[in-house]
Amino acid sequence: MFSRPTVKSLAFDGQTSWTVFKTQFDVVSSANGWNNRVKASQLVASLRGSAAEVLQGIPCDKLTDLTTIENALEALFGDSNLTHIYRTELKTRRQEPGESLQVLAADVERLMSLAYA
Repeated sequence: MFSRPTVKSLAFDGQTSWTVFKTQFDVVSSANGWNNRVKASQLVASLRGSAAEVLQGIPCDKLTDLTTIENALEALFGDSNLTHIYRTELKTRRQEPGESLQVLAADVERLMSLAYA
């Protein structure tokens, strides 16, 4: 009998983009065929550092509720409250000495998607 390989989940510590991590987590959970309860357990297990501290504010009976956990993480680490910072970065972004146009263009594109998403 053929069984598909399990895709390993990543860790989230709050130092990287929540949006990017959530996208990766959703792909991994889909590939592994997880239901929402398993997704919640895997998400809790993937949290480290300040991201794991979010769990202290969630009642014990809600630690298996995926929506509750995701909402708590979004409130603290989501990109939506950083829009003004990304717009300022975009306005002041200049090509650094020795930086290729491709690198500059990629960074400007990234900032645009964050600032105006």
